[in-house]
Amino acid sequence: MKKGTGKKIRLRELILPNKKLNYFAGMIILLGVLSGSIFLMLSSATDKNNVIKQIEVFFTNISRGGVNCGLAFKNSMIINYLFVFVIWIFGLSMIGVFFNIFIAYLKGFLVGFSISSLFLTYQLKGFLGVLFYTFPSQILNIFVVYLLTIYSFMFSSHLFKIVLSKKGNNRSMLKKYGVILMFCIILSFVSSVLEVYVFPKVLKLFISIYIS
Repeated sequence: MKKGTGKKIRLRELILPNKKLNYFAGMIILLGVLSGSIFLMLSSATDKNNVIKQIEVFFTNISRGGVNCGLAFKNSMIINYLFVFVIWIFGLSMIGVFFNIFIAYLKGFLVGFSISSLFLTYQLKGFLGVLFYTFPSQILNIFVVYLLTIYSFMFSSHLFKIVLSKKGNNRSMLKKYGVILMFCIILSFVSSVLEVYVFPKVLKLFISIYIS
C-alpha cells in the first residue's frame, strides 16, 4: 500500500514540481489558445473563407483516404520533436529560457487557431470535431510543451544560483532534466502515432455521421 502511494507521490512531483511555475506555464499556454481563437474571429472575411476552404479540403482528403500516412507521420514527428528539442536546448542557458515563453505561447496559439477553425467551418458540429482533434494527441503535445517549459525554467534558475554562489552540483539537476527529455520524446512519439493512425479513423466516423 505504501509502495503504491510512493509512486503516486513521485508522479505528482514529476508533473507538478513547482506550484508557481506550473501556474505560470499553464497561463502562458492558455493565453496562446485564447489568442489563437480570437485572432481568427478578428480576421477578415477573405482570410476566414481561405481557412474554411483549407479545413474542408483537409476533411475531404481524410474521408477519401487521400492522406499519405508515412509522410504525415514523418511531418508530425518533425514538428513535435522540434518543439521538444528547441525548448529543452533553450533551457540549458539562463537567457535562452525566455524564448521558451514565446514557444509555449506559440503552441497554444496554434492549437487555439485550429480549434477555432473547426468551429468556424462546421459551427456546432465542429464541437465534436474539436474533441476528436484535441483529445488525446493535441493534449499530449500541449502537456509536453507545458512540462518542458516548467523544467527549463527550473534548470535555468538552478544555473543562475550556481553562477551567483560559484558552487553547487549541476549533475543531479542535469540528470533530471535529461529524464524529462526522454519522457517527452516518448510522449511526442505516442502523440504522432495517435494523430496519424488513430485520429483519421475517428475523424472519418465524425465526417460520415455529422458532415456527409
